Amino acid sequence: MEKSYTKLKKLSEKNGDIEFQAEVPVELLEEYSLAALAELAQDFALPGFRKGKVPHEKVREHIGEMELLEDAANEALRDAMQQIAEDEKLNIVGRPQAIITKIAPKNPLEFRIRYALLPDVSLPDYKKIGKTIFERKDPTDVTEKEVDEAVERIQKMIAPMLAGATPGAAEAPTTPGEAPAKDAPIPPLTDETVKQFGNFNTVADFRAELKRQLEQEKVLHAKDGRREEMIKEIVKHAKIKVPQLLIEQELYEFLADRDEQLKTAGLSLEEYLKQIGKTSEQLEKDERALIEDDLRMSLVVQEIRKAENITADDRDIHSLMAQLKIRYPERKEQELHRTAEAMIIQNKLFAVLEGTPAPELKEISSGDVVVNDEVIK
Repeated sequence: MEKSYTKLKKLSEKNGDIEFQAEVPVELLEEYSLAALAELAQDFALPGFRKGKVPHEKVREHIGEMELLEDAANEALRDAMQQIAEDEKLNIVGRPQAIITKIAPKNPLEFRIRYALLPDVSLPDYKKIGKTIFERKDPTDVTEKEVDEAVERIQKMIAPMLAGATPGAAEAPTTPGEAPAKDAPIPPLTDETVKQFGNFNTVADFRAELKRQLEQEKVLHAKDGRREEMIKEIVKHAKIKVPQLLIEQELYEFLADRDEQLKTAGLSLEEYLKQIGKTSEQLEKDERALIEDDLRMSLVVQEIRKAENITADDRDIHSLMAQLKIRYPERKEQELHRTAEAMIIQNKLFAVLEGTPAPELKEISSGDVVVNDEVIK
């Protein structure tokens, strides 16, 4: 295969990045120009000619030499970027960054290209870290005071309904359409009113079920907390240097999203900085650190997956997709596929870290997702 570049020269290699300069020769660039011209001519129309039947020379005249050259340069760069990475046997991560340094008719296309190299990751004993944290017993008991507080929250939320259902409850006079006063007295729970919330015969039944649900929430919260701690502790003890190019690319996208969100909220950056009490330099420093932490975590998890050969089987993915579709009928197939694959891989990963059996996906029809007898929200 003919090389899509010549005169390759390595400029630098530091901070996990490597940069080259090279050029696309005139003859090859002209071939790209002819290919770009042929593609543009397929949909081109001029008076006196049918669409797609305009002579190429007339198409070239109307498009302009530089516009055609730029189209050709983009295609040539795309091929050169891929071929340089292959020829130099680069193990890259993220997107290469290319800069055209010279573009002119009848001249070689000169460019610089920068790659982020996949960093070496030295993992700690992640199974030991995971199992130690997994076996820790976090308190999940629910006190009567917590039940009382939960009951009070429920009473406040449904006070109007309770007031209407409580026999002999005094009703404050209101005009038609007027909401009950916020400081209106909250009727107490009774054996009668709790029947509106489910299959409860007494207040004691209701409180017992509420306590059970609160305990279940605490158990799930503690489990999520331990899992988050596992990953943080493993990343903390891993040795890895994130390439600067990768950080810069992620930061650029992050800042673009942030500015769009501020625009939607009707806030200027200056107003936002005033609200959070930071300078633009402090904010960018914090955002850069956050992005680097996220990238470190992603690369460490990727390395563990590679070491443990953690993948998602197509059959399991499609089975889980069918369950997710019941629960989220509005989501597109591609999104369901990504979600299903991520859920399966995540549960396999934590099974490795916790030293538990591989998760088993169960067929169900309720719309819930169950892995190892646990409903996944």
